[in-house]
Amino acid sequence: ALGQFRYQIRRFLHFSELAARAEHLEPQQHQMILAIRAWDEPHAPTIGALAERLLLKHHTAVGLVDRLVRHGLVERVRDEGDRRQVRVHLTMEGRAKLERLSSAHREELRSSGPVLVDALGALLHRLHVDTQVR
Repeated sequence: ALGQFRYQIRRFLHFSELAARAEHLEPQQHQMILAIRAWDEPHAPTIGALAERLLLKHHTAVGLVDRLVRHGLVERVRDEGDRRQVRVHLTMEGRAKLERLSSAHREELRSSGPVLVDALGALLHRLHVDTQVR
């Protein structure tokens, strides 16, 4: 059950990697713009917050943001309340690219999502049965 679940996750991640590359992004760049868009705090995220969210070292997140800035997908903006803080915002081009990617991902989830859910259900059932037997 665990093997099937991991296989289904890997299939979806493979789809996601190919979709990102079709938009001329590396998968981590896609994850970064998605994390920026999904940020649910009142102010845009800092690079440090994005590094934490993506489980990256700070310097790796800086490099990702640098590349995204060069591609015109994000911009750095000084925090108005604390000028030492730099926040990362999506540009209009970044939002448009992310919308195209998100649309493709929603479509993929419509078709592969039920199989992924079934695999997770089978795994959870197996864990429950194993717990009951012990």
